[in-house]
Amino acid sequence: MAHRSPLRLFLLTLLVPLLGIAGPRNCPWRAALYQLQPESAVTRGCFDPCDCLTQSPQPVEGVFVMIEVSGQDAAPFREFAIPALRWRTRIDGEEVSIAGSGSYRVGGEFAQLQQLELDLQIGSSPEQHFDSGLVVGGGEFPKLDVSISVNGGFCFDTVIDVVAQPIVSRF
Repeated sequence: MAHRSPLRLFLLTLLVPLLGIAGPRNCPWRAALYQLQPESAVTRGCFDPCDCLTQSPQPVEGVFVMIEVSGQDAAPFREFAIPALRWRTRIDGEEVSIAGSGSYRVGGEFAQLQQLELDLQIGSSPEQHFDSGLVVGGGEFPKLDVSISVNGGFCFDTVIDVVAQPIVSRF
């Protein structure tokens, strides 16, 4: 997992011109290339109330693209598509890739809320739907800090702590 710089450079050279992020000022796209931060982690195993082993959190790294689909004036939520993500982590001592897509929304009328939903394929496992649910947070947007899981962190589950910030942005 020590190949962060070449991966970032590769994605920047491919995605930035494609999305118009570095294009003219009147570009209609509001998009960003995000990078996971060191606090991001994958934890797999049992969570309360079940009683079995939980693996220690494993770092996860990689990038993803977020494109605004609702416009900044949309009320009460700003909506974003995540058309592609490429991450890596270690599970059971083996490096595995994580690929997928999904959506993110942030806003609210009375409290700042956020929700991250991703359909992810981890290694060769079948694709699974991960969801944070609509939770308090998002006050530091465009920085993201939210946990997603398949079963809501209940009994046997995979939980991914997504801490990310844009490295190239047109928000």
